[in-house]
Amino acid sequence: MRRLLTALLLVLGLAGPVLAHSLRVFATVEGAEVTGYGFFVGGGRPQAVTWTATMAGRDIAQGQTDSEGGFAFPVPVPVEGTVTVTINSGEGHIASRALGPERFGAAAPPLQAEAAPEPAGASPTAEVTPEMIRTMTRTAVAQEVAPLLERIEEMDARMRLTDVISGLCLIFGIAGIALWARGRRP
Repeated sequence: MRRLLTALLLVLGLAGPVLAHSLRVFATVEGAEVTGYGFFVGGGRPQAVTWTATMAGRDIAQGQTDSEGGFAFPVPVPVEGTVTVTINSGEGHIASRALGPERFGAAAPPLQAEAAPEPAGASPTAEVTPEMIRTMTRTAVAQEVAPLLERIEEMDARMRLTDVISGLCLIFGIAGIALWARGRRP
């Protein structure tokens, strides 16, 4: 019996965390704003919980999630490093999502209230530079890819039938080993 308990404790000690209620964060850059939401694996969103955005070790934004678990804050100017959004539900569920500086390359600069007057004799169209083309391309790609990234994150986080079956097989396997060990006793 002592060996069985030792084996059971060893198996339980080596088991990974249960993902049934783990919290995940999805975040993306949309124009001049970082938006996203938190969600629990298996369904549900964290409502009215604290979220914090940090960059280079300092807080840049914070607040409470809305009724859909969402958050939004303006893109920091300038981006000096990785921006990390952390949601803490206060129930032991904490999750973060890091957005590297490259994700902010597509962020549009804030619109100015008034356009500068064109100098006399200037052409009505400005010269398109390679940097302008890269910025417009990044913006367009980011807008198209954001829904795909969101869907991939949700698919990675959901509980699958194979996960449930694997868990049940593990339980039955451990029970089988325990019964086999018990049956070998004289």
